Amino acid sequence: MASTTKAKNEYMVIVPDNEGALQKRIEVRSAHLANLQPILDSGFLKLGGAMLESHPEEGQTPTMKGSMLIVVAESPEAIREQLSKDIYATSGVWDIDNMQITPFKSAIRLPL
Repeated sequence: MASTTKAKNEYMVIVPDNEGALQKRIEVRSAHLANLQPILDSGFLKLGGAMLESHPEEGQTPTMKGSMLIVVAESPEAIREQLSKDIYATSGVWDIDNMQITPFKSAIRLPL
């Protein structure tokens, strides 16, 4: 009997922040990070981090402008569904409507 489970593939996801969302991002960041463990455990999230305007000077806070993720999912729709539940989405930090989801295939992946 054939399986109905769709194959999962890698995607690169870029989610810009809404205009003026930096302070809100900082306010909810600890909750965002605390809620990542289940999606790490599920295998959905492989890499993630903030996109910066530029690298800050020593001792300065970086100016963040969005997030870049590498995820493994069945479809772009599944990615939108998962990321729409994140506190960055529900609190208005992420501009979900302008999220970019690109099929991706890593050739090399090393630990940081």
